[in-house]
Amino acid sequence: MICPHCAKSLLRRERTGRRCPACRREFALEPKESPARMHDLRMRRLTEKLSDEGNLRYTPTQLWYAATRRDVPSVDRGYHAALGWMCGIIVVGGFICVVSGFVPVRPGIGAGLLLLIVIPLLLIFAKPWFRQRTTVRIPVTRREFRTGVFDRWAQIYGGPPAGMVAEDIPLPTVPTPRLALLCADRSVLACLAANNAAELWEMALADRVDRLPPEVPVLVLHDAGLPGVGFGARARNALGARVVLLGLSAKSALAARSAVRLRERPDPAAPPVPEWAAGSAAERDWLAAGWWSPVGALSPAALLGVVARGVERVQEAGDPDRQRAREIGFLTWPSS
Repeated sequence: MICPHCAKSLLRRERTGRRCPACRREFALEPKESPARMHDLRMRRLTEKLSDEGNLRYTPTQLWYAATRRDVPSVDRGYHAALGWMCGIIVVGGFICVVSGFVPVRPGIGAGLLLLIVIPLLLIFAKPWFRQRTTVRIPVTRREFRTGVFDRWAQIYGGPPAGMVAEDIPLPTVPTPRLALLCADRSVLACLAANNAAELWEMALADRVDRLPPEVPVLVLHDAGLPGVGFGARARNALGARVVLLGLSAKSALAARSAVRLRERPDPAAPPVPEWAAGSAAERDWLAAGWWSPVGALSPAALLGVVARGVERVQEAGDPDRQRAREIGFLTWPSS
C-alpha cells in the first residue's frame, strides 16, 4: 500500500504496527486487516467522491455502502460452494480409502471418477433450487465497519472523515412547509437535512406518517423491494392523493449499473406484487424473488437528484400552465 502521509510504497512486512518506516507516522487502516480491505487513501477517495469534492455531506451508511458494494456476493455462491465441497470430499475420501487399502486401487479410482461426473451433473439440475434459497447480503456488517473503520479513523485523525455527518442529527423545523418528504431510512433524512434540502425546497422531513404536516403534498421515498412497496402502499392508504411516490422502483434498481442489489429469502405467504409497483413481469418476478435495493445506498448527489425531480413533479401538478406545456411537449423540446 501507499503511505497516506509520505506516499512511499510499503510492503506488508514493512507496515508493522500500522506505522510507516520512512516517515514514522501512524496510519489508520491496514488493508489486510480492515473491513472491506479499507486503507487511508481509499477512504479519502471514497469521501471525495461522495462529497463531490467537499460540496456535499454524506452519512456513515452511504459510506458503508460505497465501500462494500463491490463485495456483494453472487447469488450462485451457495451452488459453487456445494459443488466445491462435494468434489473435495470425493477426491479426499477416495484418496484415503485407496491409500488405507479399504478399497482396491482400480475400483476405487473408477468409482471416484464416476462420482466426479455424476455429482456435478446432479448439482447442475439442482442449481435453480440453490438460487431460489440463497440470500445476498453485504458480508461486512455496519457494526463491523463502524468499529473497524470509523472508530479507528477517529482514533488516528481525531474525528470522522471529512464531510461525514451523524445520522442522529436533529431534523430541521420548517415553519410553513410547501411539501414534505417521508422516508423510513434515517440516514436518507440526515443526508437531506445536512445538505439543506429542507430549507432549499421548504420541505418538512419525516420518518413516520404521524409526523407529517397536514395538507401539503408528500414525497415518499423507499427501498426497491417488497418491504419498500409495502411502505409506499401504506403511505398511499393513509395520505391519499397527497402522495407522490418517488421509489426506488424495481425498474430503476434493475437498470442502474451502480445499484446495490441484495436478496432475502422470499416469503411464500407474501401477497402478490401490486401492478403499480412494477411495470413488467420481470420486475414483478424480481420483487417476488426477494430482491431489493436500499435507498440508503444512493450517493448524496443521486439522492438530491431524485428528490429534485419529485419536487418538480409537485410544482408542475400545481401549475396549470406548466402541466399544459408538458402535455403538448413544449418542455421536452428539443431533446425529444
